[in-house]
Amino acid sequence: MIPYRSLSFIILGILACTSQASAGWVIDQAVKGSGEGGKQQIMLQANQMKTVVLAPDGKPEAAFIMDLNAETITQVNYQERSYMTARVQEYAQIIQGAMKGAMGEMEKAMKDMSPEERQMMEQMMGSKMPQAGPKSGACREPRIEMRKTGQEAKIAGYKAVGYEVLADGKPQSELWISKDIPAWKELDPKKLERVMGELVKAAPRCGPASGRQAGMGGDQTWKLAGEGYPVKTVDRSGSGATVEVTKAESRAVPASEFQPPANFARKTLSEMMGHER
Repeated sequence: MIPYRSLSFIILGILACTSQASAGWVIDQAVKGSGEGGKQQIMLQANQMKTVVLAPDGKPEAAFIMDLNAETITQVNYQERSYMTARVQEYAQIIQGAMKGAMGEMEKAMKDMSPEERQMMEQMMGSKMPQAGPKSGACREPRIEMRKTGQEAKIAGYKAVGYEVLADGKPQSELWISKDIPAWKELDPKKLERVMGELVKAAPRCGPASGRQAGMGGDQTWKLAGEGYPVKTVDRSGSGATVEVTKAESRAVPASEFQPPANFARKTLSEMMGHER
């Protein structure tokens, strides 16, 4: 399964779209920081998007395929030679249940911690720990602000403009947006919005993972993403994880790329998640 933080960057990126086009796009990205260093390749064409996580030797380790027409999500595990395909709604419900369970276990584990132990854990987790005691369960979505920094840069040969995302006045992420990569035109905006609406439901608003999703549900973030492709994204909420485009080109993508390998075993999402845990 794709690392959750990586998934959070993928979701932020695909909120950008305008209209559908015929040419495909292949985008190479480097992921650095927070123990998730590596490379990814994004393919987009005709309402389909595939994200491939690559091993150091360049071979695929995992893939995440979204089909907007069929409203399905496919996950491929190349090491285990297996895959699963599920309806988006089913996928979101199972992921949401798994996250709630993990957060509940963390709350139990922290219940008997001393203040010193809790402080150390908060520092390790970037101060995103659930609150113990009577306040546990309280949840409020942060106030999201988007600010144009005025900075410009050239990333992977594309001109980009810098923005910062603030949650309740605190820096959450740094974005560099390029209008010169119209890759999101491959995805139908209405179909994308419907599918993304289901996926966003799986993102926790409270607890240790909430900071990773800050800004995803804000209208301003949607507008900003619509300005172009995020050629660089930096998490400023604690991890410092960075996703940066290293190469982007417009070309036709074979239809077979958006299908799981024919000789891989099909599993259910629950089976794949149970194996990975």
